[in-house]
Amino acid sequence: MAGAQSRLKIKTPAAAVVVALFAAYASAAYQETSPRQTQGGKPPQSKKQAGLTPEIRAHVRQAVSAVGLIFVRASGDPNQPPRPRGSAVIVRKDGIVATNWHVIFDSRSGRIFGDLLFTLSPDGNASSTSLHYRLKPVLLNKEYDLALLRIEPEAGSRAAQASTVFQAVAIGDSKAVRLLDDLFIIGFPEKGGLTVTVNRGTVEGRDILGNWIKTDGRMIHGNSGGAAVNARGELIGIPTKVVADSQPIDRDGDGFPEDVRVFGAVGFLRPSHLISAMLAELDSQVTRQLQVEPATPTPTMAAAPTVNIRGIVKSAADGKPVAGALVGLLSSGARQITESTLLTWGTANADGEFILNKPVPPGSYTLKTKALGYDASEREIKIDENGLKLVIELKPSQPK
Repeated sequence: MAGAQSRLKIKTPAAAVVVALFAAYASAAYQETSPRQTQGGKPPQSKKQAGLTPEIRAHVRQAVSAVGLIFVRASGDPNQPPRPRGSAVIVRKDGIVATNWHVIFDSRSGRIFGDLLFTLSPDGNASSTSLHYRLKPVLLNKEYDLALLRIEPEAGSRAAQASTVFQAVAIGDSKAVRLLDDLFIIGFPEKGGLTVTVNRGTVEGRDILGNWIKTDGRMIHGNSGGAAVNARGELIGIPTKVVADSQPIDRDGDGFPEDVRVFGAVGFLRPSHLISAMLAELDSQVTRQLQVEPATPTPTMAAAPTVNIRGIVKSAADGKPVAGALVGLLSSGARQITESTLLTWGTANADGEFILNKPVPPGSYTLKTKALGYDASEREIKIDENGLKLVIELKPSQPK
């Protein structure tokens, strides 16, 4: 599935994510696993087998009218016919469209495609009778593989005379989704032709730190950039990639597989709160552009010096690095980890090394560290203007 003007630093409430991980680190495994059996040992009835109410059908149909197909064409060749590339969804009535960055990026040229065309039809049929628009990128985020574009009607087309108010999908609360919630994947998969495809699935898990929602809803090439909506027709995610569980099959034992067996796949959605953050950033940019005379800082006001905090996390038992440890810096004396007390944080890599995500001014702080299989650590530290490289030793947890 995977595969400019600015690089957005998403202003997601990362502190809230880390607070949740510190508070319930061990519960992450539960979020990755869906319950499969009831007390009697019998599997529960699949939600896919349950009928959809007329209200749910109406909500999903309304969301379909906000999803379209992106066609691309390399610049400099007007005779080259545009080709379908992926899906996109209108997220604001003034014509702001969300999709994946990889949908609009030409890997061969290393640039965004010269022509980005968008077809939209109320019945989900991206044929010659659909409305055709041009798209202009306005905000990109390569880290999360997301892009916002603005609809620009082509001169002389039916769309140019159409209303400037578009049917947009409402953005839902992706942070509130739960395991086994219903969702619907809407898009234009490559093997589905030029008509929309709607597929029902469930939420299989969440990767909070990686900003993913996992689903068993069918996703294939072309679904990228479309919409994953809940039963109310609200956007809860952007279909982005699929990870397949496959195994090569070597029947004759010569070391060269003749076939590949696919056991299943997991679809990954970028949660809609990232889109909300991008829309807020876009509005902020527009506001700054309208400020003719930005405020001039007072010369006597000098910025306070700040320092970066880095270090390594080791096992107190054998000195080996502890990968994946969460390290958080709190206000001095803070005992509870909250969004207001958590000042900066980081995660240890495979070598146990970390660097906290934001610099802090010199002073006294409380350092907290947690990792699976180890006792939590807490201590007071003092940081001067030269910074501090921390060495944190964690004691392995004793079996209970």
